[in-house]
Amino acid sequence: MIDGFYDRYMYTPMPEMHNEMIPVTVGCSYGKCIYCDLNVGKKFKVFDIEDVKKYIRDRKDFYEDKRFTPKKFTLLEGNALCLKNDYLTEILKEIKKNFPNMKYVSCFSRSDDILRKTDNELLELKNLGLDRICVGIESGSDWVLSYHKKGVTSQEQLTALHRLDNLGIKYSVYIMLGLGGEAHSREHVMKTAEFLNKVNPFEIVVVNLVLFKNAKLIENVRNQDFKRVSIRQQIIEEIMLVQNLNKRCIYNGTHKTKAVAVTSVIPDKKYEIIAVLKQRLEDDDKEMNKKERKKWDRWDEG
Repeated sequence: MIDGFYDRYMYTPMPEMHNEMIPVTVGCSYGKCIYCDLNVGKKFKVFDIEDVKKYIRDRKDFYEDKRFTPKKFTLLEGNALCLKNDYLTEILKEIKKNFPNMKYVSCFSRSDDILRKTDNELLELKNLGLDRICVGIESGSDWVLSYHKKGVTSQEQLTALHRLDNLGIKYSVYIMLGLGGEAHSREHVMKTAEFLNKVNPFEIVVVNLVLFKNAKLIENVRNQDFKRVSIRQQIIEEIMLVQNLNKRCIYNGTHKTKAVAVTSVIPDKKYEIIAVLKQRLEDDDKEMNKKERKKWDRWDEG
């Protein structure tokens, strides 16, 4: 937690989890994806810019007598890139002023946040250090994106990432296994692999669909409109995804929602990843469920 800004855990991109975190917003400006509960019970909020700048100065003072000074920073929380450039540039300048050895600044973003900015606006942010954007793609299937009310099409997401490619802005992407449910499992995986092969992220972060207690998707599951895939099916989805990826980047499948933690560089090590995943398939379903319950119990205790 960051005292005075958040009263619970914060969402931060996995590739940037060891960065110095800068409180900028609470929640997500969109908040309509039915699988997510990020905005449940609270409103999207932008912190007063003077409070954020004071926080940055206070962090400078904190590190004054420390042997380590951060060089990598992340703007919290769900999609800070939605904010106007006037706000973001002030924050980036304040970070650079107080931490002159800053290497880069990162943040989460939706695809349409990228599309709403002009090339000049994006380049302005890049030149001030914002050069590691993490985009929640989730799926390459238009059916999946529409069903979960993602608010963008696969083509719009592709256009957004191609703009980052053309501007030389680095980015990572999030993909969610199980998001197609049983009925659209194969379509979800194949369309997602096809999508990823057309873009150039430095890292692909893979997570599993989790049914959050306040997410609207729960009602769809209860009325059987959406049937979740099993743990075994999630692993099979991941094998299919990796088999069909030919993009050279880091493959990060170590998120706590995953049944099997795997990470490596693809496509060089894709078959090593697949071998680890297939090894878990040797467990029977009862053993798989037992390992999954034990994993979540351990995290709940922590």
